[in-house]
Amino acid sequence: MPLPGKSRYVMDARPAPRAGVSLFCARGELPSSWVRIVLAEKDVDGARVEQLTPGKPHQDLLVLNPSGELPTLVDRDTVLYPATIVAEYLDERYPHPALLPADPAARARVRMVLMRFDHELFPAAAVIRDAPKSPDAKAARKQLQEALVGSTRLFPARGWCLGLDYNLADCAWAALFGAMPALGLKLPADAALGRYAERVLSRPAVQSALR
Repeated sequence: MPLPGKSRYVMDARPAPRAGVSLFCARGELPSSWVRIVLAEKDVDGARVEQLTPGKPHQDLLVLNPSGELPTLVDRDTVLYPATIVAEYLDERYPHPALLPADPAARARVRMVLMRFDHELFPAAAVIRDAPKSPDAKAARKQLQEALVGSTRLFPARGWCLGLDYNLADCAWAALFGAMPALGLKLPADAALGRYAERVLSRPAVQSALR
């Protein structure tokens, strides 16, 4: 059945031709913030970002991705999710600036950091967001604070995560650092970590994406 004419992204249950890049994101969710930063770093001409309220159905999104999972990226006829798939696709689709190292070992190290975000840090932040005064949120804050303390070795006195060029892991840390006040978190008293947080948060793409 044809969709109502008000849909900007789809036609006859398919993404519109030559629609360009559109990113559906969830307000206040770290995976969405991370992908917004990646997209901003790529400076994709004409890219559109639509921030949605989590849990509130959105007609265009549900036609493209019936699961409603956010973030969802639409690039012409390609519809992708979840966040890690979207971030790596953007890096391959728009290779400059590169956000994954060319060296296989270094690339694997970045992916190991990202796996920790997927499995531990992003879920802990979601617990806090969903029920900020609950006992589970208290435990999640403790988990995140301990993760920050335990991760200080990843942050050199200069440069970026793992001592590499700026990469997808830096974008993920930027998303977490930017959300810390809302999550009720504080940076540990570590000089190298504090300087690193200042560096990533001062990047123009990060500031633009987190506005």
